[in-house]
Amino acid sequence: MLLTGGPLNSWWQQQVRSARREWGGGSTQGYYVFGADGNAVLGDNFIPRIPSLLDRGHQLWRQNPARPVGVSEQNIRNAQTAVAPPGTSIIRLFNRIRPVPPGASEMNAMLGRDYLWITADEVRELLSAGAGGQSFAMPRGVVARLAVFHLVDNIRGQVWPWQPQSVSRANFTARLVRANGGARMFSFSGDYAKRDSRPPQWNDRGQEGRVEGEFEVDVTTAKITRFRAIADSLAWSDATYDRNGAPPSGRYPLLTAMVEANDELAQRVAPEPAAQGGSFYLNVRLAR
Repeated sequence: MLLTGGPLNSWWQQQVRSARREWGGGSTQGYYVFGADGNAVLGDNFIPRIPSLLDRGHQLWRQNPARPVGVSEQNIRNAQTAVAPPGTSIIRLFNRIRPVPPGASEMNAMLGRDYLWITADEVRELLSAGAGGQSFAMPRGVVARLAVFHLVDNIRGQVWPWQPQSVSRANFTARLVRANGGARMFSFSGDYAKRDSRPPQWNDRGQEGRVEGEFEVDVTTAKITRFRAIADSLAWSDATYDRNGAPPSGRYPLLTAMVEANDELAQRVAPEPAAQGGSFYLNVRLAR
């Protein structure tokens, strides 16, 4: 969805046509082999054939001479990833189905990962709201980002986007539990629910659960220095577009763990929903 719906769409579709002669439009999901000249050689999305994809791609590449890459300056500008605003706190997220229901595809035992951005202005809002010692509502931007983009089933790969209007409940509150010099420790919790339908891809998809955690803020820098949270939810989906789809047993347990991320990789990799445009990601708001 990043390439098919983003500013590199025309370049990507040209590559897909070269790599998958049978492609007639629609989804471009799959695995692709590119030559050193930057052109696609072969693509496939049928799991049993993936182990031989590189060998077949290498054979095809040897049969065809290198071609000009044809990457324009505009392509390069379009490919630049979104960058977090200065002072942003970055949280690493892990999603798992646990336990995996009997009869579910082995793909459901995989691990989903992403990053959450919390801006310095939102952290300052937390500090200001918590100064009185009473419980207060979490910044709506943070709540919306979690509910729409991050409390999701991305176990088997990239998730179909949720829309703000699909979220029927997302009420997160926090309170100051400890002040120690220039540090402030907060606890937070909340319930959320979302549901939507998109025939023919799916007729019913949803998730509802609860999140609880705590985080510590450095008052001087307005940055989160420690973050620990867990979201425990039930999810369901009758999607038909994935051979290795969600567990077929109705509602299944989905867990999301969150922890601070201060390493260099986390600073460089944008959240998946922000990669094609950080503005919508940072400014998303719930419809209710």
